[in-house]
Amino acid sequence: MNILENKFFHILTFSLMIVLTVLLATVINEKVKPNENNLITVTGTGEVYSTPDIGVVTISVRTEKETVELATDENNKKINNILSFLKSKNINENDIKTTNFNINPVYNWDPKSGERNTNGYEANQSLTVKIRDTSKSGEIISGATEQGANDISNLSFITDDNESVKDEARKLAIENAKAKAKILEGQLGVKMVKIVNFSEESSIPSPNSYDAYNAGAAMMKSVEAVKIASPNIQTGENKIMSTVTITYSID
Repeated sequence: MNILENKFFHILTFSLMIVLTVLLATVINEKVKPNENNLITVTGTGEVYSTPDIGVVTISVRTEKETVELATDENNKKINNILSFLKSKNINENDIKTTNFNINPVYNWDPKSGERNTNGYEANQSLTVKIRDTSKSGEIISGATEQGANDISNLSFITDDNESVKDEARKLAIENAKAKAKILEGQLGVKMVKIVNFSEESSIPSPNSYDAYNAGAAMMKSVEAVKIASPNIQTGENKIMSTVTITYSID
């Protein structure tokens, strides 16, 4: 009988310890967890304007000939001329990247036979170029066109050190949110105890773009001229915006 009583006692003690542990954990959790009714959330915004210091442009050459060899050879000559020109303008090799190269058959449709016939081949290569001296953007575009480029596109202007600009915008947004929280303390008669949640959204608009495709087309119309006039290109400014949300526990 004593053995059964001892086993019962041990089981009862063990069960009580589990119940007490659960109750203690619940109490601690309730103390640590902020009361949802005692929270205030504020938002702040920060804007920074930066002058772009890099231009990025896509320079392409398309050549159509009777055979693959003829199309490729002529296209390569023009690309090599463009590369030599870019290097003469102090464009670093690391800032020149081939982003597209393909050779495709050119077809025509015979309405009488209803068949599609091969009418030659087109070679196409594109270079994406970073222009670190943005004042030379127009000169680079016109010079590349003179060297054989027949498709200039996607010219945009960016800030090289974008992260530091984003950091500055975030700093301004946090200061704005904290100022709002300070005002609310006085207006509501409460005290901000600590930050319990933080989130951020950054807005970086698409880089300022220049209609380089139409500019390239206009240049090609005057390609027989001795000198193609460089377009007047303005870099403008980029706006970086940060919006932060801060949640405070209050007393």
